[in-house]
Amino acid sequence: MTAACDICIIDDDEQQRKFMRSALDRLGFSWMDAADGKSGLELIQHRRPKVVLCDWMMPRMDGPTVLRRIREDPSLADLYFVIMTAHDSPNRKYEALEAGVDDYITKPVDLRELVARVKVGLRMWEMHNRLQHAAITDGLTGLYNHDHLNRILDNEWKRARRYGSPMSIIMMDIDYFKAVNDTYGHLVGNDVLEAVAAILRNTTRDVDFLGRFGGDEFAIAAPEATLDEAAALAERIRLTICERLDLEPLKDHILTASLGVASADDPRVHSAADLVELADRALYVCKRSGRNCVSTARDVQGEDEPSAPLVQQEEVEVLRKRVAVLSVQAKKVYVQSISALTQALEEKDPYSAKHSINVSHYAEQIAREMGCNEALVMSVRNAALLHDVGKVGIPDRVLLKPRSLNELEQNVMRQVPLISTRIVDHLHILESELHIIRHQHEYFNGSGYPAGLEAKQIPIGSRILLVADAFDAMTTDRVYRPRRSMAESLAELRRCSASQFDPRAVHTLEQLAARNRKTWQHRIDETVASVRLFTPASAPA
Repeated sequence: MTAACDICIIDDDEQQRKFMRSALDRLGFSWMDAADGKSGLELIQHRRPKVVLCDWMMPRMDGPTVLRRIREDPSLADLYFVIMTAHDSPNRKYEALEAGVDDYITKPVDLRELVARVKVGLRMWEMHNRLQHAAITDGLTGLYNHDHLNRILDNEWKRARRYGSPMSIIMMDIDYFKAVNDTYGHLVGNDVLEAVAAILRNTTRDVDFLGRFGGDEFAIAAPEATLDEAAALAERIRLTICERLDLEPLKDHILTASLGVASADDPRVHSAADLVELADRALYVCKRSGRNCVSTARDVQGEDEPSAPLVQQEEVEVLRKRVAVLSVQAKKVYVQSISALTQALEEKDPYSAKHSINVSHYAEQIAREMGCNEALVMSVRNAALLHDVGKVGIPDRVLLKPRSLNELEQNVMRQVPLISTRIVDHLHILESELHIIRHQHEYFNGSGYPAGLEAKQIPIGSRILLVADAFDAMTTDRVYRPRRSMAESLAELRRCSASQFDPRAVHTLEQLAARNRKTWQHRIDETVASVRLFTPASAPA
């Protein structure tokens, strides 16, 4: 296909076309033109312009007919159509709009108006293409997303069956990817996914379709590839990941991948969905074999037909709901048990246990007031309750130092969120809480740690936790400084709003403090009275 151009001019008036060509040339736009509607339509279908400037009245095919033909072709959905006419009547405009025109210019054409409408058309074309791209691609890796790759697979499977040509699919998992997220954090995990996507682009063929199915699972649709050819491609991908995936934060951690391969000519495959399922089953053979290998559909033995039709869906759904209830209950008991362990902190820092209870109280109220859903409110409350449990790993001489901490000691204290997540990270049920705890010291202006996130990049739960944590810290005595009043603490939060703290969370806390001043002051007074503070003289050296 000939290269696309910016604008197509369709007008039977040679002088008018010359005028517009000259204007577009001066502005640096590429163009093509036609003297009648039929020739113009053929040009559009062949060259795929971004904007069409089309006269209404023309021989062989008029402007509205050209427009209708274009609107019938889904592949031209992004084209921006501007119709030009000497008739400026309301009925004529209404007719054009009814036909699906994007814009309307009255002849004689004013140069400034022409340029302005062309620029609008080009912006709309770019916007449509960005939206279209976003709808079919995974936002992190840039590969096709799950839904779009499924559509491609369905089309390719049907084509392979129709013409008797080979077609295969490769399903791939990164081995032990959760350990990467848990050890190095989700940002490094994202870097790994992007690096894997880059390896797939560089290792596969131009005709292959690459997609991210979700999490750390990728899929490659390989048209015109037999099972053995696809298996060879999968092995090449596996070796490349082992040898070339080298990210600085991973240090000595070697990443590997498991891949399952299936082909459309397998007698067990009767649809694109069957093909994906068979490749998935081959992938699980890899995992049972120790991972870091390639398995094909030949390795899937003893199951000639999928078992799905035999599954009693109603019973499965009933049991799923019962397990979900048990999961919620288990999470509640688990959080309570971990929270009880924070009492161990009283032996090191009697302030910490009471602090977590208070922060949990404030954070839950802020989250509710900000309109967070119930699941997020509970996650914020749990995260606040557990956020400082990592202090158990901090030496007393740092934790109870009556003076400002030096740089080395500050770095030690910065490990508290990571230690906290490591303590409670052995079950999946606290994933939301772990995400909040990990980023509890990210600042709104991006100057915090550990990832330097800013504004809305920071999880909303972490932003709420930071405000609640700071408020309780300021209103309570510390070893190294006396407490501030509630009014002074709120003033300090306001002063640091939009730099350290989320302005919306600060504003919400102020509103809650005004409504609950008496009960909050009582809570603060009780905390001060109940906590046995270490004096500088008794604090460890």
